[in-house]
Amino acid sequence: MSDYQHLRLGARIPWDAVIVTVRRALGRTVADVAAVEYIADFPMPVPKALATAAVLRDNMGLKRIAVRLEDEKLWQPEWGKLSNSTEVSQ
Repeated sequence: MSDYQHLRLGARIPWDAVIVTVRRALGRTVADVAAVEYIADFPMPVPKALATAAVLRDNMGLKRIAVRLEDEKLWQPEWGKLSNSTEVSQ
């Protein structure tokens, strides 16, 4: 199971991370993936978004994946562990 940096709403966006934003859309929990030179595409299921973020992190040489939650209740433990540290194991 992976660990992800928990990026609070309103926090500064790190330039060295892929950002996964988890939100509700049309009654479903979805996620957007973005990075410094990668603009978010269409929303996707959270597990797919996290897998996409891992590939982007590796291909772009970024340090981590940071997750922003529209609502704290949206996060599911089976997706991984959220940490407030910038030093997370991927």
